[in-house]
Amino acid sequence: MLTTLTKLNTAQTFAALVCLVAAIIVALTSDASLQVLAISVAGITLFATRSLPEATTALIIFLAFLAIGAAPPEVIFSGFAASGFWLLVGGLVIGTAITSSGLGDQIAQRAFASTGRSYTRAVWVLSVSGLAMGALVPSAIPRVIVMMPITLALAKAMGLTPGSRGHTGLLMTSAMMILVPTYAFLTANLPTIVEMGAIEILYGEHMTYGAYFVQNAPINILRFFVLVALLLAFGRGTDGVNNDAQPFVKEQELTREQWRLLGVLICAIALWATDVWHGIPPAWVALSAAMVLLLPSLKVFPPQAMKTEIDFSVAFLIAAVFCISAVMNEVGLGGQIAEIVAPALLLGQGSSLWDLAAITGFSSALSHLTIAPATPIVLAPLAASISEATGWSITTVAMAHNIGFSTTILPFQSPPLLIGIALAQIPVGALTRLCVVSAILTSFLGIPLTWVCWVWLGLI
Repeated sequence: MLTTLTKLNTAQTFAALVCLVAAIIVALTSDASLQVLAISVAGITLFATRSLPEATTALIIFLAFLAIGAAPPEVIFSGFAASGFWLLVGGLVIGTAITSSGLGDQIAQRAFASTGRSYTRAVWVLSVSGLAMGALVPSAIPRVIVMMPITLALAKAMGLTPGSRGHTGLLMTSAMMILVPTYAFLTANLPTIVEMGAIEILYGEHMTYGAYFVQNAPINILRFFVLVALLLAFGRGTDGVNNDAQPFVKEQELTREQWRLLGVLICAIALWATDVWHGIPPAWVALSAAMVLLLPSLKVFPPQAMKTEIDFSVAFLIAAVFCISAVMNEVGLGGQIAEIVAPALLLGQGSSLWDLAAITGFSSALSHLTIAPATPIVLAPLAASISEATGWSITTVAMAHNIGFSTTILPFQSPPLLIGIALAQIPVGALTRLCVVSAILTSFLGIPLTWVCWVWLGLI
């Protein structure tokens, strides 16, 4: 506890110093680009350290940009008009409905009932369930909240002792599989939502659910199987040792409300998966599903759900993230950064494989200097310059960014993993080693595989 408190105080102190330096820079210079950079760095630092509530930090960012006249109000508040903002709002409602209605438990119980005492089967079932939840729930944090308690119950039913390799292996399986390979789905994770929303605001480019899945499938399929292999190896020898394990849980019938929720989810998933044909953006599907779920006649939520059940504070975070990206683009800061970054990455000098590796490496490094959801703030304004240097389309550049910030080398880069650690007391050392090894393997194998696929598709 003392160590955690010390780290928290250190993070808050660091954030306070960054904000103080930013305030001094804003006060002493009249250079708009430098002022915007200072405010942006301070905002990202506050988000990364969580020194203040997300909504508070967002309001500080909005007010700071308004105070210096960095951009017109319609640019500063453009995040509220972005489809990514509404995709997250819809996702929060859907995720809360799955958790509060008990449908998440019901789905997990039926999936886990087939594992018995086998660690190997449990890893496979958790892995497939995590991937399926990525398509089902458009936010990683609700998936963590649903999956971790069920995984703990499963480990207990299997007779695994907390701290044992089998117990730790199942917890890491649940935490990693609801996050890392689910970057194959456009709606599954906040960083992708931020990136695609920023690309839409800045360049008017739209990415369909189906096209996104095809372009990201090679590396995420590889991630899935690499993680399964590593997790099975980690818990080797666990099978067959839990002879006193009791059956997991007796299945219960779905309630009427849960059946209604399941029907809405099935419709939403079908529309997300087929948007390449009907053209309805994923955000409007999520928002429509949220609207239906909030209807009192459906009885999925109580009448006061918008006040008591759903936490929309993170929505202010994404609006502020879009705001930073839009204002940086308005003052030309993205182009100035690109003039430094692009030559350093040696882009467009003959090898598209090198271009892909350099862009993904830069994106991954940047995501570990901040956190994954904040990375697109910097990356999106650079997309045009990188596109010009490589000859790739804006959306292809965005996909390369996505591969980078979805490569989790250290757990602190990803808020869902931090929440998983807190909920289930996952050993940080073991999780860090898993992240590092899986990131190295999937990068060395997955980037060439993705390059071959993209060349074959004519994207690069």
